[in-house]
Amino acid sequence: MNLLKYYSRRDIQKEIVEISKNREVAVKFGDKGYGKRPDVIQFENDVYELAKKGATSFHISEERWQNPLLIKTGMARKQLDDLRMGWDLLIDLDGIDLEYSKLAAYYLIEALKFYDVKHISLKFSGNKGFHLSIPFETFPKRINNIEIKDFFPEGPRIIAAYLKSIIHEHLGSAILEKESINEISKKLDKPKEELIKNNLFDPFHLVDIDTILISSRHLFRAPYSINEKTGLVSIPIKLNN
Repeated sequence: MNLLKYYSRRDIQKEIVEISKNREVAVKFGDKGYGKRPDVIQFENDVYELAKKGATSFHISEERWQNPLLIKTGMARKQLDDLRMGWDLLIDLDGIDLEYSKLAAYYLIEALKFYDVKHISLKFSGNKGFHLSIPFETFPKRINNIEIKDFFPEGPRIIAAYLKSIIHEHLGSAILEKESINEISKKLDKPKEELIKNNLFDPFHLVDIDTILISSRHLFRAPYSINEKTGLVSIPIKLNN
């Protein structure tokens, strides 16, 4: 893909700028790694100008900040809380195969719908997974006398771990309908015993929902950004698709 031609598109620039509002941005320059942090993108032409300098992808924070440029490494929890406006719940699904990630995304969405959560966003990661998110505005203002904006990273970790637990059995059964434990054991080169947890097949050997990586200043690939490994676009997906 011609990256410069792609990032010169006004529709792409507009989407990246829109999602980057009040977020820390990190720009990746291919094999050279990331540019300075913190950084922001304010204008559509910023995307093209960065691409001319070698930018290959754009990554944004789960957290929303009053002024991302005031963030400093080593800030105390209280300082980060004071600067943070809110956070979006982001669930990062990464499978050894896209088909496993599709199943996990499906069951996560069904679990959220069960709890009457309506504002759910989903996008393809550009590789073998998906990013599922729920906007900050969906959450209550306070919980247990804690302002929800300050309940980070504990809040999203708790929610992600809970969702992971309730889809465990459904996801495992769906995978075993497609292939046996023996086949999975050979594919992963692991003994069958390692694939069993509490007498049930553990599907999270095949697709991971990482709760540990949910931490302050954690970034994810911006929608419509390129995945360098595959050359594919990290594109939003309608839930009914």
